Amino acid sequence: MGRKLPLAGLVLLLIAFFLVDLEPGFEPPALSVEVSDRARRLHAESIVIDLHVDSLLWPRDLTREREGGHVDFSRMREGGLDAAAFTIPTRFFGAAGLKAFHDLWPPATWLSPWERLRHQLEKTRTWKDASLATDAVSIRENHADGRLSYFHGIEGAHALEGDLSRVSELRKRGVLFIGLVHLRDNEIGGSSSGSNRGLSELGRKLVGEMNRSGVHLDLAHSSERTFFEALELTTLPPLVSHTGVRAVHESWRNLSDDQIRAVAKRGGVVGVMLAPPALREPSLEEAVLHIEHVIETGGEDAVAIGSDFDGYVDPPIDASGLPALTELLLRRGHSEERVRKFLGENVLRILR
Repeated sequence: MGRKLPLAGLVLLLIAFFLVDLEPGFEPPALSVEVSDRARRLHAESIVIDLHVDSLLWPRDLTREREGGHVDFSRMREGGLDAAAFTIPTRFFGAAGLKAFHDLWPPATWLSPWERLRHQLEKTRTWKDASLATDAVSIRENHADGRLSYFHGIEGAHALEGDLSRVSELRKRGVLFIGLVHLRDNEIGGSSSGSNRGLSELGRKLVGEMNRSGVHLDLAHSSERTFFEALELTTLPPLVSHTGVRAVHESWRNLSDDQIRAVAKRGGVVGVMLAPPALREPSLEEAVLHIEHVIETGGEDAVAIGSDFDGYVDPPIDASGLPALTELLLRRGHSEERVRKFLGENVLRILR
């Protein structure tokens, strides 16, 4: 009897563990912005691209409408989101392996970041509502044919597990950019939520391999030393897939003006997040202030969308609400050409 009680307790704990829904709930508030016909037309005519969507992290079928989260294919179409970087995190809050176990991913994923990366890529093989894009041309072709596009970014190069030959393999699978670090320092470099370490020797070799393979450098989450050291080594236009600006909101996730100017000088883009911690509060009006500061500091060619939808964040809209962002920018006097650049043309330029 004494042995059966602890065993029964363990079974109950396991049942409770698997019954917990790890994905945060989300109910988008009613939009306070009325979208004009002009904004709807411009948004529909533009190619709209989001540089950071974390949907692959969750056990949701994106072909089903509004089953949770911020993104599914129906909401992409409703919000005019033509292409998205479905990014792949593999180590977060120290619990990625535990989450893989909870979601019944293959046992190899419970201990290996590389296997977690591969598993998330495999999820897309069954997608019929969106087509893999490997460059700007394929995004434009898909858009002309009325198809949604997806591509990938890697959130933290620790997922390579030190094997740089994997970079070229990932490029063929639609990985167009790799972030060096995520929420803590790794063997590549320092994180903005870790130390101010710079690039390691392995990190320098990685940037070189990315240049050779045509994979762009994502500087999101990088410490300032890692940021500037990596920027000096890249030969491709860099990007910061999801961030905010410190001049609007002082946050560990946000960029200084020097960082914005440095990315712009190299022909890169800064993807503006639509949620805290990059924003002070979940507000499209505040997001517009971040967008405008990137334009003022780095120019209108340096700004893009990097929503962080389906990340562990609370945005003011889901993917269906993106036309409201176009409306707010037009109201504040931005030209249609500038808004098109922000919505997607700047990203298409660097992916040429």
